[in-house]
Amino acid sequence: MPRKPTMVDVAERARVSLGTVSNVINGRAHVGDTRRARVEAAMVALGYVPNAAAQTLRRSESRVIGLCAPLTSSAYFAALLEVFEQLAAADGYEIMQVLSRGDPALELRRVQALVGRNVDALILIPTYDARATLDLVAERATPTVIVDRIGVDRRFDYVAIDDRRAMRKATREVLTLGHRRLLFIVNDPRLPTTHQRIEGFEEAVRNVRAARAAVLQRKPADDAFAQQLRQVFRETRPTAIIASNSAIALTLVHNLMAMGKRWPADVSLLAFDEPVWAPILSPPLAVVRHPTQRIARETWQRILLRIREPATRPRRVMLEAEYVAAASLAPPPSGQRGGLR
Repeated sequence: MPRKPTMVDVAERARVSLGTVSNVINGRAHVGDTRRARVEAAMVALGYVPNAAAQTLRRSESRVIGLCAPLTSSAYFAALLEVFEQLAAADGYEIMQVLSRGDPALELRRVQALVGRNVDALILIPTYDARATLDLVAERATPTVIVDRIGVDRRFDYVAIDDRRAMRKATREVLTLGHRRLLFIVNDPRLPTTHQRIEGFEEAVRNVRAARAAVLQRKPADDAFAQQLRQVFRETRPTAIIASNSAIALTLVHNLMAMGKRWPADVSLLAFDEPVWAPILSPPLAVVRHPTQRIARETWQRILLRIREPATRPRRVMLEAEYVAAASLAPPPSGQRGGLR
């Protein structure tokens, strides 16, 4: 039986966004004549018929998309929110944001509040245990796309980078320079993202002669973290440190300065996320750059599709991160270098 055309097919044929197709179907006036004509022609050519039940639901749309994130101190999360705001405004939606602060119970309450306000859909960057939240939005049939975490729940769309691969490649860059004492600093190893990065980190060093990989869970209090770092440098003296996000990288830099440590002379630095201060740090910070624009746009396309075509099969979108070299990452001092097998 041939597959019925969807809004995605119409958008691709007309070379417009899903939001534009939605606006044409719903008779909104702010679509230009040229784009409207392309959409209408594509609908005719494909034989696309809007879903009647979905059109009934559209009459009660709130034009608000909920967004629940753990925090906004991460450069990556902050950048994502900014792009979501731009995409929403372009398609006539508003973003209503709440924070879970990484707490599953708080996440559930925050999402309950969003659902209670009849948001049209939800963008969720989940905590380490989002089962109750996912059951809630599934029960309420709230269109939901999960960002930054790839989970096992097949009821939802996922958009994220391949964290395991990204970490394996980044760690390989560090090892290629000759580093053999590596430290990876994380916030919460229970997060699927962090767990996958730890796996990639350990895979990269597993078969490298004399390489040692240590994972440090950062203590929340700044003074406790400073003590952790001092102890690490007394005991294992890493020659390269990888920070799991920009917030960790910032406190790491502050503490290294307080300890009189220089990068890369004393220790090389590499961070996930791409904070705005990375290129102005002296020397500049090497980073693993998320494809933020593409993540946001893929998420937004899936959200609009979920709203208009709720029966569409969920999809997992895995994107590649990019290693960006900079002077903070260099070969270790002579006598501390190793060669790859």
